[in-house]
Amino acid sequence: EAVADVVRLHGVGHFHETVPVLDGKGHMTPTEVERELTVDIALRWGNGYDTTVRSFVNIIATPKGGTHVSGFERGLVRTVNEQLRAAKLLKANDDPVIKDDVLEGLTAVVCVRLAEPQFEGQTKEVLGTSAATRIVSHVVHRELTKVLVSTKRGDKTRARAVLEKVAGAARARIAARQSK
Repeated sequence: EAVADVVRLHGVGHFHETVPVLDGKGHMTPTEVERELTVDIALRWGNGYDTTVRSFVNIIATPKGGTHVSGFERGLVRTVNEQLRAAKLLKANDDPVIKDDVLEGLTAVVCVRLAEPQFEGQTKEVLGTSAATRIVSHVVHRELTKVLVSTKRGDKTRARAVLEKVAGAARARIAARQSK
């Protein structure tokens, strides 16, 4: 059972990278190039507790995540915390919600497209391009904020449901910690 319908987050960012380029004399020369990184994310919160995050780079699965997933998580936590405070679901002296609270019940697909991605390890299971963290985080923050502050009829209800789901997860975690 979904708390809210699927949210799509789209965006593009640019970064610079130094790569070896063949010069006129046949030598490989370190050259700064501008790269584009496209972000396409679909996410949906459900009533359950399980988290499923699948990630891809240029349609290649990255089962161990990487910089794009780190950016996704960072952007998600920042945005949800800001909106929980704005909605007064978190008071000034309340602790911010943490990644586990935000990810609880979340199903997400995180896709990025970029030229010459840098992978870590032999198996290409982890994206290592460092700029992806900043760009994905920025896109998530900008686009999810738009969704959560939208005043369109269905959107307000959806935003409230998502924020209450996360706030409830945080309360349950804190209560469990206090009862130990």
